[in-house]
Amino acid sequence: MKQLDKSLLEKLVVLLREGDTAAFNELYYRYKGKVHQFAYRFVRCSESAAELTQLVFVRLWKYKHTIDESRDFDAFLLTITKNLVFKEFQRKAKADAYQNEQLKTEQVYDPIASFMDLKDYRNLAERAISSLPPQSKKVFKLSREEGATYEHISNQLNISKNTVHSHMAKSLSHIRQYFKIHTPETVLVLCTLASAL
Repeated sequence: MKQLDKSLLEKLVVLLREGDTAAFNELYYRYKGKVHQFAYRFVRCSESAAELTQLVFVRLWKYKHTIDESRDFDAFLLTITKNLVFKEFQRKAKADAYQNEQLKTEQVYDPIASFMDLKDYRNLAERAISSLPPQSKKVFKLSREEGATYEHISNQLNISKNTVHSHMAKSLSHIRQYFKIHTPETVLVLCTLASAL
């Protein structure tokens, strides 16, 4: 890279501040190698260094109006480069942390899913529904299996809508409890506790 004398560099920076693309191109061709080399020292990847070099010059063009021609232009460019490298490291760290979190989430062992398949869940649900009191079982089946509205159920069974709502709430609570008690994980814990006694 041929070193620019100070007066020529100041002229190019003044022209750049005024939006002169020829001055920008001249600065780009004279400094792109230096910026790339500086970025490469941090990222150790030629492609990443090339991307960062492009970003440095995009940023230079975007903020051309803030450049002070009396200040050290090399230091200005290298500061932009350092800041972009730092942001790239932060972005990569966040992406890596997110990816690691996703891997942890995917590797979580689900004992219920491993012991039970859909048929087992259906059988368990049928047993839970069968264990409901007769009126609650009627209300639940009309609502969930036949798709009846609370109003339709109240008319058909000659009970109030609030009673239908109450039956549904109790039925769903009972079914949840039934599942908690009768899943293989819970049964395994109960068997372990019983054998310890």
